[in-house]
Amino acid sequence: MSRSIRKIQIVFCLILNLFFAVSAFAQIDIAGKWETKDVLGYSDVKEYSLTKAKESSYGRFLTFKLDGTFLSDESIKCLNGCNVFTSGTYVLVDNEHVRIIVEDVRFVGFYCGMQRSDEEEYIKDLGVFYIYREGDSIRLIPSNGILQDDKDKMLYHQLAASFDKEWRSYNYVWKNTEKTEPEEIIKECIEDEKWIEWSNCKILIPSLQGNLFIVKENQKLHYVLYNEYKKKVSLAYPKNKS
Repeated sequence: MSRSIRKIQIVFCLILNLFFAVSAFAQIDIAGKWETKDVLGYSDVKEYSLTKAKESSYGRFLTFKLDGTFLSDESIKCLNGCNVFTSGTYVLVDNEHVRIIVEDVRFVGFYCGMQRSDEEEYIKDLGVFYIYREGDSIRLIPSNGILQDDKDKMLYHQLAASFDKEWRSYNYVWKNTEKTEPEEIIKECIEDEKWIEWSNCKILIPSLQGNLFIVKENQKLHYVLYNEYKKKVSLAYPKNKS
């Protein structure tokens, strides 16, 4: 087995151990003041990264109060601009999920202009977020509320990042495919491989994520690459190096 392939297997085991460790922090307390780059419910982002706020820090903040309300605001240095504040309520669905509803948005500054006319657009239920802990920080990631799906999604992204560094450790044999659904594409690619038992396989993310699919067969990983433009698919075959 090549050194690079062994390295990927070690990384996989470490990531799994990390996920078990994260689950030990079942009681995640989000109450308090957090630093963030974005205005909750206003910034055009898919997720929010939060770091515990320091006493003398300046910038944007998100405060979850113990009474179930939140305030997303920022330090105002001057009124020559437009500062946006959102507020509303939140509910901890369980120990790993929070539901957030924006109930009010305010624009402060001399140059908010037409932004004020769009106020009603931002007053809405933002849905459920997965609370993912990273050291002293947390990430709020859109979720369907199913914890295993959230963990699979995070595991996929970490493994994909690892594969992106080690992709040269594999060979590729591209085949034509007429399939369009992710599961059909993967199954067609893998079923021809006698050394892989399809019935034992699980797709970590059962939807198209770029051009890479990751399939878990018991404790083994298989990588399937798909070229949507050329309609070609290939399994990543580990290179045998001495």
